[in-house]
Amino acid sequence: MQIKVTGRGLEITAPLRDYVHGKVSKLEEFFTNIQKTEVVLDVRSTDNVERRQVAEIRVWLAGLKTIQASAAGRDMYAAIDLALAETERQIKQHKEKLIHEQRRKASKIKTEISENSQWQTEGQGPVLVKVSSFAAKPMDYEEAKAELKVLGQDFLAFRNAANDEVNVVRKNAEDYELLRPEKELTADEAIEELNVSGNNLIIFNDKSNQIPAIIFLRKSGNYGLIEPEL
Repeated sequence: MQIKVTGRGLEITAPLRDYVHGKVSKLEEFFTNIQKTEVVLDVRSTDNVERRQVAEIRVWLAGLKTIQASAAGRDMYAAIDLALAETERQIKQHKEKLIHEQRRKASKIKTEISENSQWQTEGQGPVLVKVSSFAAKPMDYEEAKAELKVLGQDFLAFRNAANDEVNVVRKNAEDYELLRPEKELTADEAIEELNVSGNNLIIFNDKSNQIPAIIFLRKSGNYGLIEPEL
């Protein structure tokens, strides 16, 4: 996490900078995907001694989310502590929202699978089930990796903000990898290639509509189909 400390009306001493860095770095205990944090320490001209020292904090989280907090105190260290407490509260609230959204998506996918399974008859082989599992906002590769860590999934389909292309970020044995559609296939051809390759997913351009699609192997033995919303 990048941490930038600036001052308005005061000099940022080494002890003050170290205090801010030590406190801010602990925010990663609550949310691991913090990209950068800016802290502005401001000494204001006011008759109220309790409001002279002001700490302003801005935190950039993965997924284009920004958190801001500001607090005043009799001394700068107290103002920093108050602003960080509010920042921590907002970060926890954001994390809880992400977890709730992921559970909602999981419940929706489970319902879709249940509805599609009614079409199956005994003795049939694996079927292709369309599921909704696509990142809502365009993001770059680093943001997609951070989002994947939060969600705790094996992969994430997303629209790359750098080139507007549909991509997949996937965990591998060592780190993460970026996958992009390189072939034009039908769904049946994609499933056949998926089985031959031994991988758990494939991203391709669908011959029938020229829309990027992802087919992946589900734990049930069926295949999941993900298509972006146009």
